[in-house]
Amino acid sequence: MSEQPRLFEFRMGERSPDTLVVSEANRDAAGLLTDWRSWPGGALALVGPRGAGKTHLALAWALEMGARQLAATLGPDEAAAVFHDAGGRLLIDDADRAPDEAMLWRVLDMARSQGGAVLLTGATAPAEWPVRLPDLRSRLAALPVARLKEPDEALMEVVLRRICREQFILLSDDAAQYLVRRLPRTFAAAQACAAALDAELVRGAKPVSLTSAKKALARMETGRGGEDG
Repeated sequence: MSEQPRLFEFRMGERSPDTLVVSEANRDAAGLLTDWRSWPGGALALVGPRGAGKTHLALAWALEMGARQLAATLGPDEAAAVFHDAGGRLLIDDADRAPDEAMLWRVLDMARSQGGAVLLTGATAPAEWPVRLPDLRSRLAALPVARLKEPDEALMEVVLRRICREQFILLSDDAAQYLVRRLPRTFAAAQACAAALDAELVRGAKPVSLTSAKKALARMETGRGGEDG
């Protein structure tokens, strides 16, 4: 069987890899983003737990599609103007966190009536978002949803390295592989591991050694996580 091609090649600077890794954990979601012309109503929600890489994947899509990013708190008139300027291609990250409800309804209505590609991200499905406007609740409940699954081994290493890099922790290859083979396959475990590494290390230019990785894992397994002790 031929290798699944990687999607959304892009450059985002030091905090993101040059190429987004597509694995079993995010392949379905990446496929839905690729097929943006078929989104019912011109909109899609990308959902998953904290650390799942929603923003990473959404930004990759936005860069490849030439989409504009909107703050979830932007007003409806400003958002409508950006919608037109961007040809209807918009990204609203963390749309589940106290958004401007009038703006969100306006943008989704424009996407449906005028044609667009509006990508929303959130931790849970839009039907669960705490919004007050009845029309918006109905519109959100009808959105198609792309869900990010817990990571497989390939994605777990990418996620762990990304979280560590954001905390200025550099993993050696030996340390990364040791941890990935032993950690639970969850985004929460990757976050907890980074916290344990942070507590274990004196930061510097050298990569985390295998010895330090073993100590951090032992810290996690004894329930101390990122605490000093």
